[in-house]
Amino acid sequence: MIKLANTKNCTGCSACFNACPKSAIAMIEDAEGFLQPNINHNKCIECGLCQRVCSVLNPIQNEILNQKVFAFINYSDRTVSSSGGAFSFFARKILNEGGIVFGATMDENLNVYHIGIEDIHDLHRLRGSKYVQSKIGLSYKNAGSALLAGRKVLFCGTPCQIAGLYRFLGKRWENTLITLDLVCHGVPNQLIFNKYLEKLAKTKKFSQEKNGKFIDFRFRNLDSWSIVPAIKTAKSRTWNILSQEYNVYMSAFFRGSIFRESCFKCQYANTQRIGTFTIADFWGVGTTGKKFGKNVSTGVSMIIDNFGNLSQYITPSDNIYIEERTISEAKLKNKNLNNPIIRPIERDTAIHDLLASEKSLCEFAKKYNMLDSFPKHLIKTIFKNLIYGLGLYNVYKTISYKLGRTS
Repeated sequence: MIKLANTKNCTGCSACFNACPKSAIAMIEDAEGFLQPNINHNKCIECGLCQRVCSVLNPIQNEILNQKVFAFINYSDRTVSSSGGAFSFFARKILNEGGIVFGATMDENLNVYHIGIEDIHDLHRLRGSKYVQSKIGLSYKNAGSALLAGRKVLFCGTPCQIAGLYRFLGKRWENTLITLDLVCHGVPNQLIFNKYLEKLAKTKKFSQEKNGKFIDFRFRNLDSWSIVPAIKTAKSRTWNILSQEYNVYMSAFFRGSIFRESCFKCQYANTQRIGTFTIADFWGVGTTGKKFGKNVSTGVSMIIDNFGNLSQYITPSDNIYIEERTISEAKLKNKNLNNPIIRPIERDTAIHDLLASEKSLCEFAKKYNMLDSFPKHLIKTIFKNLIYGLGLYNVYKTISYKLGRTS
């Protein structure tokens, strides 16, 4: 009988789902909301293809010999990107050559999933960080079809998603396929995010009766280097910054208390990467050792060139700044280039509590000590609202960065 990775080790990459020739595998939410493969044994012919494409059962071992690290700023897209615009740089290259770009989007119902785009005017749909595990759907199949048709493909995702793509394809498709693996903290899921939004809508400030439905969610600013979540409602249609008591989803995210179990033993949370390139925020660039002479307030990307291919994509006409840095500097503030996040004890109960309809966001935040004391919280809220209201956030960021505060 076919046996796939167990629920503690499965990454939810969906390679098995894409590969099954009889459509005998469905990706089904488990009790915590994480997608797990479910085999319909009435359809299954036990060909074993699903097992062969599983990157957990068959880890990919890359020989990385000439890895280089770069600080990168894409001036054309920097102010519409979460960081320095690295993803948009590669995406434009592929789209301008008639290729297809695959990445995560968030739709009008705030669902996160992978899509492929072929038009530069759709690039905005893939920009920006989404701290929810994206549903792959049939993106691997669609990418494979494009490659077989002779088209260039860019595929961006978490390392486990890139590993799933390579296992599904069976080869790396050098010079035709570019993959961007993200330096990933870990992944929550859509059900957890939906339940968080549902509870947010029950608070007095964000009640849907007063504000209308939520129409957009922003995990990070696009015009400054910050992680300041905000939400847009049907009635206000302006960004409302989520102060501490409403921002428990991201608080739980950074503590790792709502991550998939496999994230705590991620085989890619080191410098032995899986993608053609690795991209991330270059947190801390220039704060130790060699100085970095460019303004960082609106973001700097890190590109790790894993196989020595970056020079193929750089031309003198590109509106970019690129500077080689060191892998040790890259690892300094990007902790997931060193090791996976340690599983916190609160992971045992946090997802259950966040999914529980009877527990409010305030109760959740108090139980897990996510709230500052009243005076400190009040001062931080007033300060944050003031610098945003006056348009001074980038000035504040520049000053704090020079003083050694990088996030």
